[in-house]
Amino acid sequence: MKTIIKLILVSVTLFFFACNKDNDPVPKKDGWEYLASKDGLVNNNVRCISIYDNGVWIGTEFGLSFYNGQNFSNLNTPQGLIHHQVNAVSQDNAGNVWIGTPYGLSMRAGNQFINYNAESGLSYDFVYAVAIDQQQNPWVATGKGVSYFDGTEWVIYQKDQGNSLVHNIVRDVAVDQSNSKWFGTEFGISKFSNDTWQTYLAELPLADFILDLYVDNQNRIWVGTLAGVSVIDGNNITDYSMQNGLVFDRVDAIAQDNEGVMWFATQYGVSAFDGSIWETYTTNNGLPESWVTSIAVDEAGKIWFGTKTKGLAVLKKAVLN
Repeated sequence: MKTIIKLILVSVTLFFFACNKDNDPVPKKDGWEYLASKDGLVNNNVRCISIYDNGVWIGTEFGLSFYNGQNFSNLNTPQGLIHHQVNAVSQDNAGNVWIGTPYGLSMRAGNQFINYNAESGLSYDFVYAVAIDQQQNPWVATGKGVSYFDGTEWVIYQKDQGNSLVHNIVRDVAVDQSNSKWFGTEFGISKFSNDTWQTYLAELPLADFILDLYVDNQNRIWVGTLAGVSVIDGNNITDYSMQNGLVFDRVDAIAQDNEGVMWFATQYGVSAFDGSIWETYTTNNGLPESWVTSIAVDEAGKIWFGTKTKGLAVLKKAVLN
């Protein structure tokens, strides 16, 4: 009797592998890597991530880290940083690193820092975001308007100048493929292109409190808000929320991977959207914690997540064999 049972099990197993090999590819598991203060990260409260050819910049609550793929090097106020809380990091083509903090902006050229605040040209000390335009000049989103450095001096744009910003608390700035500048504020979006301003208000499908802006590979503008995410595609605006797949309505960060999939960071995990199917990532399937503050994608296609208290999680997506 035992012999008959063994023969049946062997036959079923062989049948499964034969059918699977011929017809149904087996999905591999996602690969995860975790990097935290124990590995050299300056602090586990990650606020922003920016990836460039030479490595990864990570802004945290208590300093700035650079990761070259093997080791971390850290910068803080003793090295010249204007403040320890890093809200934004952008690097221009010359290798200068622009670092936004609640107490002004630091520019690191080589090993030297130049610091700017409201007394030296910025519209306001609290910097939310920095973006580099096609001329390699920085646009700085602050709590009182936008500051632009033309290489010589600062130019300030504020609401009270007339037909310009829709609101002075500017949470994010993005530069699209036509070099137009987009400003996400606490009361809608302003677009600045060829000296002309255009405003997107909450009367449109957009929610008005903007947290993040992202330009995808089709030059669409993705907008993270307190009430979901919207995408501006020319004159068309489409909204997404928990009602149609998003894991949580507050979206703090957005990125697109090398396959065109959009990723959205929330306080309750990450949502991935390929245009038709939503997928959710939480602590149940790889994240060290569900509160994700930032997302970036490297050239190899790995997706970097910054978390509120657990450092970095790096995802290499699974493929079919």
